[in-house]
Amino acid sequence: MSEKLLVRRAAVLGAGVMGAQIAAHLTNAGVDTVLFDLAAKEGPKNGIVNAAIARLRKLKPAPLGRSDLANAITPANYEEHLDLLSGCDLIIEAIAERMDWKKDLYDRIENHVAPHAILASNTSGLGINELATVLPESLHERFCGVHFFNPPRYMHLAELIPT
Repeated sequence: MSEKLLVRRAAVLGAGVMGAQIAAHLTNAGVDTVLFDLAAKEGPKNGIVNAAIARLRKLKPAPLGRSDLANAITPANYEEHLDLLSGCDLIIEAIAERMDWKKDLYDRIENHVAPHAILASNTSGLGINELATVLPESLHERFCGVHFFNPPRYMHLAELIPT
């Protein structure tokens, strides 16, 4: 893959502490960002993501350059919005460090990832080559690790890990 990639739209899979802050960091940089998580069992299906976005407004130090940037993050869930992945140039997986959960998620998104898109994992506990073994074959060439340090907005460091 020798072509340059311009990231205009990104998705972050997982609205936990790191996933939400990575989404905020991308939004601060002017990247159109979609934040995914599981569909809530009760209430609005995007309830988990909406709560994560609301927390971004309150966190100290602030992950958002301006609190109104929270409105620019598109909330999504895996049941209803996987089609949004097809418009993304970069997809960052930031779910819990469970190989079985990551494999299930990779299998679920495979057919929705654009042919040019990069898929990255923010893993810090699982080896990137080990993760690559559970990845669908169609995503191997476009997979890497990108480990953001916490908090992403203030720790000017991201580790890039090739497979």
